Amino acid sequence: MDGLLLEHVPGLPEQLHVDIGEQRAVVVPSAADRRRLADLVTGTEDPPAGVVVRAGGPKRLVRLVPAEGGLLPHLTVLGNIVHGHKAARRLTTKEARQQSHTRATNCGVENLLDRYPHQLTPGRRRLAGVARALAAHPRVLVLEDANGLPTWGSLLAISSNPDLRSSAILLVTTSAARTAGFRYEE
Repeated sequence: MDGLLLEHVPGLPEQLHVDIGEQRAVVVPSAADRRRLADLVTGTEDPPAGVVVRAGGPKRLVRLVPAEGGLLPHLTVLGNIVHGHKAARRLTTKEARQQSHTRATNCGVENLLDRYPHQLTPGRRRLAGVARALAAHPRVLVLEDANGLPTWGSLLAISSNPDLRSSAILLVTTSAARTAGFRYEE
């Protein structure tokens, strides 16, 4: 299985399946539940007995974009995306920089490459975080949401970004009002 499958997770539908190229939203009751679910999907937390989590195929190619973007504060946007490339695969610095420019363009942050995270708006920080995560060519992309920030649906141009169309995307939020642009089932 290349996308994402969750079964028997308390508080979610009995089975949640997200295929490559599909965007789904899950609404959980609290920020703690939001983080716990993100940790289950990314594999940083072991699932409890009876819970099934299959994500990203045999190589578990899963990336999380935290609500604030998850950028390293001492690196520019370009440096963050290059870091994502180099951490995921063995590339020369030149190759990583070239591919990072493509990711930045696809995510709409190509004119911000020389800026540091603190110099970006919250929405641009989120988009730069997506570009960094996409550098690993994930099969599953988990987007953590938080109130007070721009919604992911308002930021992402999924139909025009080939990198996003090649991942299963799961939005984890605490508010159904923030799920616009994602398939959501109550």
